Amino acid sequence: MEPLSSNIKRNQLFIYLYGCAALLHLFGRWLFTPETGYASPIFGLLTFGILWMLHTLQLNVRLIQILILASMNIYVFMLNFESLSAVTVIYFVIPIIASALYYDTFPNIVFGFITFTEILLLAFVFNELDGRASITYIHVSLFTFVSSVLILTTIHSIYFSRIWSQLEQKNKTMEKALISKEGYLQLFFETAKDAIAVYDSNNRIIAINPAFEKLYGWTSEECIGEPLRLYPLENAENAETRTRHVQEGGSYSLLETEDVKKDGTRFLAQITLSPITDQNGNVVATSVISRDISYQKEAEKLILQSEKLKLAGEIAAGVAHEIRNPMTVISGFVQMMQSDPDYPYKEYTKLIRSELDRINLIISEFLVLAKPQASSFKKVSLRKILDETIALFGPELNLHGLLFDYCWELEDFIIEGEEHRIKQVLINLMKNAIEASQNPGEISLIVELRDENSVAIQLQDHGKGISKEELGQIFEPFYTTKETGTGLGLIVSQKIIQEHGGTLTIESEPGCGTLATVILPIK
Repeated sequence: MEPLSSNIKRNQLFIYLYGCAALLHLFGRWLFTPETGYASPIFGLLTFGILWMLHTLQLNVRLIQILILASMNIYVFMLNFESLSAVTVIYFVIPIIASALYYDTFPNIVFGFITFTEILLLAFVFNELDGRASITYIHVSLFTFVSSVLILTTIHSIYFSRIWSQLEQKNKTMEKALISKEGYLQLFFETAKDAIAVYDSNNRIIAINPAFEKLYGWTSEECIGEPLRLYPLENAENAETRTRHVQEGGSYSLLETEDVKKDGTRFLAQITLSPITDQNGNVVATSVISRDISYQKEAEKLILQSEKLKLAGEIAAGVAHEIRNPMTVISGFVQMMQSDPDYPYKEYTKLIRSELDRINLIISEFLVLAKPQASSFKKVSLRKILDETIALFGPELNLHGLLFDYCWELEDFIIEGEEHRIKQVLINLMKNAIEASQNPGEISLIVELRDENSVAIQLQDHGKGISKEELGQIFEPFYTTKETGTGLGLIVSQKIIQEHGGTLTIESEPGCGTLATVILPIK
């Protein structure tokens, strides 16, 4: 029960007791001591009516409390003027007891001081404490006083014991609910799969959960009280802007950004920032909930790429057949013209045949995307494939003035797959490296054992490199930076390597060249 509610009930109880006491006093004076005055009980009945009316009108609770105590005090003061004996001065204790039952220190002190002053006035100014009365009057007065105190305290105890019992039961229930709620909240905080961190108003960490430690690599001992930077330096301005916005009461939901772990590793994160406010609505802390969405983004990218591959395959399936039929006719007539010794434009027919071969290559790449190729895997020598590929590009390397560095770490590696398709991948990568290199330049090929079950083929050029934006699109169908490219070479190569159970990755920086890495399982 709130203090205001309990004081309303106390006001009601004391008004009832005050009215009953005034009525009994009036009746007792008439019955036992008619020679004394009736001013005090009449004052009591009149003020009872006023207090009851004010209580019914639901005026200020504290004001009514003061008026009740003041009425009691004045009542006792008047009683002492009408009394036949100084013994009635003890009735001043009743308002003080009533004041104490409000559990309010200030009125208790004030009315204690007033009572002390009134007794001094009665004793030394008005000489009201010199009166003498019969022993019967004194006994009745003492009996009435003790009865009044007993009735006041007993009824108050009975009246409020049930209320306090209900209040205690309610408090126990609320306490259990609170403990249970805190327990559930703590359990949620500790077992949540998303990383959670709580920052104070000075942007220092005050709490983290185990998922935060696992994701970012910082332990609780390292974090608490520290202003950790969980974002790259180039994103500092945006991060500070977000922090100010949240500290002003704003929030961010499922915001995608880039975060940094303790070891400097960057990852794509999805974060939710929320303010934590007190009862007055002031922001006292902020919470950050984050999760690593790198795998999710990679999966979305793969799905998008798969859709593009599906589209390319559908196009290829429809177009390849229609193109190859007229190409066969054109190729036949070109061969006839070129075989005619009297034909004067053989340089043109040679160019036409070259372009027809290029179209045929494009169609072949289309068909790789169009449908799964019938696989006839067998064990082949990786050294043999590489040697034949390098020999194929020997003249072209010399023509472009490129130095080729070939580093083979150990013995030959045996892989299971299709020789001509693996060779197609290496040809695509070599062509890209030669076209990206500058004259003079250097291309390096390193073959090394990655682990006991796989071998890595690394082809490094030192050309102009690829920008970060372009690097993110090189495996998309039809994307190319070459004027004459189809945008299918890398995606076809990736598909072939994946069908062989391996991976193809491209790393590059502008001005530093490009590194292509093929990892294949070995037998």
